[in-house]
Amino acid sequence: MPVGMIFDSGPSDHGRAYRDAVTAAHEHGAPIILARRGMRWKTGDGVVVDVLAPSTPFLTDTGDDVNENSIVVMLRYGGFRELFMGDAGEASEARLLASGDDVHADAIKVGHHGSRYASTTGFVAAVHPQIAVISVGRHNTFGHPAEATIEAWHDTGADILRTDQCGAFSLVDGSPTTMLRCASP
Repeated sequence: MPVGMIFDSGPSDHGRAYRDAVTAAHEHGAPIILARRGMRWKTGDGVVVDVLAPSTPFLTDTGDDVNENSIVVMLRYGGFRELFMGDAGEASEARLLASGDDVHADAIKVGHHGSRYASTTGFVAAVHPQIAVISVGRHNTFGHPAEATIEAWHDTGADILRTDQCGAFSLVDGSPTTMLRCASP
């Protein structure tokens, strides 16, 4: 898959996976861009991506500063909106709500693999999506997603898609009622 650029949140432990990604980016000529709140990208076919986080100063003393300073973006295409939360959790959610940004979305990629440290009541109510995607590995040792997180999104009326159950999926068109295509894991 061709990659045109890579977004980096900045704060990181710079472990092996990170170093490998940087090496691969350099080998393939993909620039690494430090994403910050307020940045915007537009494509020629109408896709708009707004970076909502991380913000400076970075969140600190959260218990998981690297995850809480994850890149969060809102993707818009026509009337469709999807919020991508990365590994962000409660502290990042609180900052987003305090910022006054409109986080309502048709779909969300739930933060932190659906852990119990994300998806607070106020945040779930503000997003109120039709679809909540939880990216989580099968047989993960962390116990993700948390049952309370699944219930929180389900209680808003969202359909829950989990990669550990569904495998890959595609959002096909801009109509939230017809956009899901799910493959077996």
